[in-house]
Amino acid sequence: MTKAFTLNALLLALLGCNSDSNNEDVNPVEPPTLSEQLVSQIEDSVEGGTEALLLPDPTDYESIPADPNNPITAEKVALGMMLFHETQVATAGVNGSTTNTWSCASCHHVAAGFKSGVVQGIGEGGSGFGVAGEARVLMPNFDGQSTDPTMKPDVQPFASPSILNTAYQEVMLWNGQFGNAEGGKVNSGLAENVLAPEGTPKFENLRGFAGLETQAVAGTKVHRMNTFDGSVLQNNAEYQMLFEAAFPEGSYDYLEEAGLAMAAYERTVLANEAPFQRWLAGDDAAMTDQEKRGALLFFGKANCVSCHAGPALSSNVGASSDEMFMALGFADLDTSDPHVTGIVTVNDSKGRGGFTGNPDDDFKFKVPQLYNLKDTNVFGHGGSFSSVRQVVMYKNAAVSQKRLSADVLDTRFVPLGLTDEEVDDLVAFIEEGLYDADLHRYVPTATPTGACFPVADEQSKLDLNCAD
Repeated sequence: MTKAFTLNALLLALLGCNSDSNNEDVNPVEPPTLSEQLVSQIEDSVEGGTEALLLPDPTDYESIPADPNNPITAEKVALGMMLFHETQVATAGVNGSTTNTWSCASCHHVAAGFKSGVVQGIGEGGSGFGVAGEARVLMPNFDGQSTDPTMKPDVQPFASPSILNTAYQEVMLWNGQFGNAEGGKVNSGLAENVLAPEGTPKFENLRGFAGLETQAVAGTKVHRMNTFDGSVLQNNAEYQMLFEAAFPEGSYDYLEEAGLAMAAYERTVLANEAPFQRWLAGDDAAMTDQEKRGALLFFGKANCVSCHAGPALSSNVGASSDEMFMALGFADLDTSDPHVTGIVTVNDSKGRGGFTGNPDDDFKFKVPQLYNLKDTNVFGHGGSFSSVRQVVMYKNAAVSQKRLSADVLDTRFVPLGLTDEEVDDLVAFIEEGLYDADLHRYVPTATPTGACFPVADEQSKLDLNCAD
């Protein structure tokens, strides 16, 4: 009775106050705006709050994560950008008819958000480009399972990941096989015969660099390019000047130094002008209300941030292997697809576990960054999704594409309970809020050789309206 009396008395008192014409009107409390809600949500879910999600300016080298043995300089970046797009380094192929027709950018070009634009990127042995790489196909007679070594194309058993924002992850490739930096964490506990078996590209891990640097060095040879033996780097006057500026002490290993320059360039390829980045910097109007609602879901109900962390929405700097690699049941490349050639081995399918040999790592793949995804229609390590919406719906339902036991799948792979409207909002945030519309600032207008790029076979020249 006492409690009821107290509540009734309080109610009467409040009503009395409100009916008193002598009292001034009380201003109603305004509900928090979407931006205020989003700031609060990020503060609750992200250590360091909004500032921890900001990407630096691409010329703010001190703020970009770097390998301590490869400090970023403007001169390295300038050289690396040219080499990355240069088709005239493609001189170590298996078929003389294809010489000088591909580059690093063949599978990581700006038109596709620095991905390939097709399910399986093609270096040597590819023809055509289309508008955003979507028309690239195998040249006649090239086949990933050919017994003729001169007809083996340069393809990989995974979809090509983007180079965008890659400075924020310590190791590279879907399985993290490249990276052995001084003070590194992810691959530090691996035995040398696992980390750097002789006779394989992984042997380059013994150079002691981070993932981007190691991949750039190893990838030069894997992708049949030459920067070190009578290449344009030694024979072209402009390249010689760029190299001397980047490495004024001279060269002791052109392969390594070209790789370090390309890695320095890749570290500066940042989507720092996306609407979400502008919003983080204080421009409240940079995102639409729908994008803000989607961001609230990303950092809240959908809990995307539990996997996609840090400024790149990939991994935090210093992340452990368990924080960077996850088993979400995505399917591998479909080798029955006419656009896919070659095979996917058991170890390829096991992802991280196929590299480390640790069963606990089986079917785990590296968490990708999330900026500029709408530039392409290829998603997942096996290209098993063709839109951002498909990926969101997949994670909302949490039904694995691969037949994996529940104990193998990540514990966070559970139904999200998002409504159709919430899915729309989350997709809008990912596709539009995370979209930097001016990535062309990371592409040269021309390379020192004047050659066509990112690809230079005859069909691609027509597609690109390029004549060299």
